[in-house]
Amino acid sequence: MQFEDCIFDWLYWPQAHQPYSPDTIDYIRSLDADRDIELLKFYGWDLPLECARTLRISTMLLKKGAERGLTPFSIGSIMCRETLKKESVIEQIVQEAQAAVLPGTCEVAYLESVSLIMDRRLDKLSP
Repeated sequence: MQFEDCIFDWLYWPQAHQPYSPDTIDYIRSLDADRDIELLKFYGWDLPLECARTLRISTMLLKKGAERGLTPFSIGSIMCRETLKKESVIEQIVQEAQAAVLPGTCEVAYLESVSLIMDRRLDKLSP
C-alpha cells in the first residue's frame, strides 16, 4: 500500500477547516468501497488488490473521521506526510496492521486490524 504520495491541495483552502454539514455526513455514511469496486468490475475494470485496499482504507478513514466530527483538514492531514521523511498517520496505521496479522491473512481480517488500529488512533484525535 502506498500512501506516501498523498498530497491534497485543498488542505490549504479555508473551507477545509469547516465541519461537514449533516447532509454531507449522510452522504459519507452511504459510501461503500466494496460496492464501488464491484461496479468497476461490472464495467470491465478489475482493480488490483493494492488499489482496492487503498480505496477501502481511505473510505474507512473518511467515514470514521466524519463520524467523530473531524474536519476535512484533519482527515486529509492523517493521509499526508508533514515532511518527506516523516510517515503519515495512515502509513503508521497500515504498518501497525501489517505487523499485527500473520502473512497470508485474508483481506477481511487485515482490514479489521486496520479498523481497530484506526479507531484507537482517531479516538485520540476526536474533538
